[in-house]
Amino acid sequence: MAEKIAFISALGGQGTSLAAAYTAKASAAAGHPTALVDTCGFGGTLACMLGVEGDTVMHLNDAALGECDIEDALTDCGEHLKLLPSGSFSERTLSPLSVEVRRVIESLSREYDVFADIPSGTVPDCGMAGCFDMFVICSRADVLSLKYASMLCRHIRKAASQTVVPCEIRLLLTRFLPELMKFGGMEDIDRCIDTVGARLLGVLPHDNRALEAVISGQPPDEKCELMRYAADTAARIYGGRVPLDAGRSFRMPF
Repeated sequence: MAEKIAFISALGGQGTSLAAAYTAKASAAAGHPTALVDTCGFGGTLACMLGVEGDTVMHLNDAALGECDIEDALTDCGEHLKLLPSGSFSERTLSPLSVEVRRVIESLSREYDVFADIPSGTVPDCGMAGCFDMFVICSRADVLSLKYASMLCRHIRKAASQTVVPCEIRLLLTRFLPELMKFGGMEDIDRCIDTVGARLLGVLPHDNRALEAVISGQPPDEKCELMRYAADTAARIYGGRVPLDAGRSFRMPF
């Protein structure tokens, strides 16, 4: 059975899109046919992050509204990885909570593992909760981000309780810099986990090389720090027992 994973955050600036893009890339590199769906309505965020911004023609809206076949809206991002990009803001932009978008995700899951980037601040309802196997809450390791992540976790858990299909809720610490953790009011990672109330899926370090690739519109740097830890995160999604390598993962990248 294909996996359906939603990457979501309570606040903007948590690195959710970058986490979704790199984890989907790592999933594909491990041999899993993967579809990355951009539901954010920003007109090409993930396409830019994957270095295919100029290659997209059709978008999620077109597929969801039946104006093209879903396969025709997918952009090839390398072996085993397809991107369903988001359209630009318009009166036809669909909510990530909409029935049409959920139908697209269900259809894709017949052939691919689906990784969906959900807009920050989205509050899932029971229909959305029933669509995904796992919600990955992305949060920076500071008190404010984790407080709102905790609220989001409770909302997802409440929505999931109204469905007959169980879903997991996991925490992914993003844009992580250990030297700045205490300045944000957190003593350690265990405190972050306790604050949110969800099991830890992984920690993605802040990585200047990855950000430089995004800014320049280049494909993900396969050898950067972020990609190595996205690979660990993807392995855990598929049930792998990968230890958290704190010694290597959380170095200052500059």
